[in-house]
Amino acid sequence: MSVPDLRPKQKRSQVTHDKFLQSLQRALKVKYFEHISIKELAEGAGVSVGTFYRRFENKEALLPLLYDDFGQELGNFITELECHDCDGLEQQVTHLCQATFHFLDERKSVFRTIHLNARLHPDTIFTNPSLDRNEAYQRLSQLLLNFMASDGKATKVQQKAADMVIFMLINSLLDKILYPSLTPAIACSMPKDEFVKALGVMLGSYLQSQLHFG
Repeated sequence: MSVPDLRPKQKRSQVTHDKFLQSLQRALKVKYFEHISIKELAEGAGVSVGTFYRRFENKEALLPLLYDDFGQELGNFITELECHDCDGLEQQVTHLCQATFHFLDERKSVFRTIHLNARLHPDTIFTNPSLDRNEAYQRLSQLLLNFMASDGKATKVQQKAADMVIFMLINSLLDKILYPSLTPAIACSMPKDEFVKALGVMLGSYLQSQLHFG
């Protein structure tokens, strides 16, 4: 599968695009996307506002680049998970919960922007991503199935159980990381570290209950 490059073909223009992306990533550490001005982005990139408008229609045009960059980091993260040796299903679930939490928490400003704008601007942000998110989720599910399937063949029940765990893992961490003081996150008052540990135990128990169903 070829990986599309969302940047322009000319090297100079690529550098300028990268500068704007880096400027946006820095700005997101201190401000929400909706509060960042194009003037700030241009200043952060070390160019004029006119240069921005020669390349982008508006700041939302940067979202596909942000989404794609996050996707590349996600792909590298999953590769690291695939290279990590675990002794069994319980250890794999624990490691997956902890590692995913730290990955998303370290990037929560970008994660929040992608999460919200993927719903507000789906036709824009999903333009030719270099990592298919369905593929990413399948790879995460496979990390669990490696310890669930007998003779390397997962049953439909096991596949659905692994997919359910990935869904619950991502959604639970999303709310706890991005919106800790809002509903539904406020339903669980546990500190983040305690929450991640309890989440791993709960998801692991669910998977164990599905091991012998076909």
